[in-house]
Amino acid sequence: MEVKNLTGRHPLKDKVAVITGAGSGIGKSTVNRFVQEGAVCVAVDLNGDSLAALQEELPEYRSQLKTFQANVSNSEEVETMVDFAVSECGKMDIIFNNAGIMDGMLPIDELDDAMWERVMRINAGGVMYACRKAVRYYLERGEGGVILNTASLGGLCGARAGLAYTASKFAVVGMTKNIAFMYGDAGIRCNAICPGGIKTNIGVGLTEPSKRGTSRTMPGMGLMTRLGDPDEIAAAAVFLSCDASTFVNGATLTVDGGWSAY
Repeated sequence: MEVKNLTGRHPLKDKVAVITGAGSGIGKSTVNRFVQEGAVCVAVDLNGDSLAALQEELPEYRSQLKTFQANVSNSEEVETMVDFAVSECGKMDIIFNNAGIMDGMLPIDELDDAMWERVMRINAGGVMYACRKAVRYYLERGEGGVILNTASLGGLCGARAGLAYTASKFAVVGMTKNIAFMYGDAGIRCNAICPGGIKTNIGVGLTEPSKRGTSRTMPGMGLMTRLGDPDEIAAAAVFLSCDASTFVNGATLTVDGGWSAY
């Protein structure tokens, strides 16, 4: 899908944004969109090669793009990620906690401890570490700031994924609402995007999906009008990150083409 400037006025001009999972899919599209809307971006991913490729694909925005390789399930690396952004860019105004993994559609009787712990550590733990660091930084700075989390329809409904992914995304929604209420009086806004089916590679590297999990979730997949494009999520991220949404806090923005309206 063609990327279009939202306003022609660069609504993210002079903002510094940290975006995780930036090497592919939604994260990559959001970096692309944010720099075009005027932001300086620190693109974060576990895969260093994907970050190098991202820089090569955006040569005209080289001055607005910095990269940082990190594992979001490691709290120390998340802390260093934010410190890097502040040191290199002078501040951080936005953090988009987007990195995540799927769970092979595993229902609870097929779920082992290793998968549960890995999914929760990345999808929920990674978001908590980043939110905690961001809140502490924003409070110290005294100017507020934006936190944006990628949840999912799987964080609002019970039949979009396996048990671990569903639990992790419900946790993200809960964290989002708690942070928004606890720190709204300090000028900190925390919102979540809940994408529907999006054309990304989030499932790459997983073993064969569960037959039961797939058979139970697939009928609902047929109700989608189409798969969404990552840039359509990136456009929503721009709105929730810019001054057009200053009174939006604790929201879960469903971006699914009407899939969940049935």
